[in-house]
Amino acid sequence: MNAAIGYVLIALAVLNLVGLLLLFRRLGNATYHREPAAPAAAAPAQAPSEPAVSADALANMLRRLDHRLGDIEDQVKRSPSVAVSTDQGATTDRALALAQRLARQGATPQNIAETCGISLTEAELLHRLHAPR
Repeated sequence: MNAAIGYVLIALAVLNLVGLLLLFRRLGNATYHREPAAPAAAAPAQAPSEPAVSADALANMLRRLDHRLGDIEDQVKRSPSVAVSTDQGATTDRALALAQRLARQGATPQNIAETCGISLTEAELLHRLHAPR
């Protein structure tokens, strides 16, 4: 649950950044002085060289967003990962891979069960499937 909240916060920070960039772009376009429509033969009007928002202000806003995103990432890293509830009989993929390898090497089902922490029935099945003939 905590990891999901962290991902939602990161997504919101990214959306906030995109929204601010769109807002600054719109503000920049809205403040340009546009000439009245000229005849087709006339040269197009050039945009002013100065943006509506200073580069320092944009840099400061992006720096704050970067710090905020870093804080959110740290918060996600510190929060415990979401534990997946498993049954007592369920095993991890790693344990099953080890059990298969042991079965291929000729280990007994009892030895496989004890080494990998799986049930004897699972070990017998893996032994039958993967043991050398």
